[in-house]
Amino acid sequence: MTDYRIELASIEDVAALAAVERAAATLFPERLLPLHLRGETVAPEKLMAAQAAGMLWAAKDGDGKVLGFACVAMHGQVALLVELDVLPAYGKQGIGSALLAAVVAWGNARAIPTLYLTTFLEFAPSQALYRKFGFVTLGAAPDFLAAALRQEIAAGLGERVAMRLTFPRNKVGK
Repeated sequence: MTDYRIELASIEDVAALAAVERAAATLFPERLLPLHLRGETVAPEKLMAAQAAGMLWAAKDGDGKVLGFACVAMHGQVALLVELDVLPAYGKQGIGSALLAAVVAWGNARAIPTLYLTTFLEFAPSQALYRKFGFVTLGAAPDFLAAALRQEIAAGLGERVAMRLTFPRNKVGK
């Protein structure tokens, strides 16, 4: 078991994230993520913007090596989990759960009403992780998310779904 910590990513961490994303892509069957799409990653400018806004987390080992990351973007009052990846060699150690827990804690602390994401319908590890945190699959997605799903499918990704986690509202006086 690897010791790791979850922290807000530094600007220096951003350079390592594309390699993490590409490595994590190898876990998906080709019918879901075709080989020609496995090199595509979140644009560096999006990662840098998320880092500057405090919406990019990194899982690091004791030497500071990035083992995984989670990236969020805001769409009005709601948040979108843009990406969550862990290096395959460090899978099944709770790193993905710890990253998602950091995102959920961030959303709760900011009284964000909803966190959305898109994922593969048929990839059991992702589905299990998101369901463990209370995400539910949506029949109809908000416009911005429906557009993202259409783009993902048009790009050649396997069956994609939108999921939502609704945060409890902060109660006045607590």
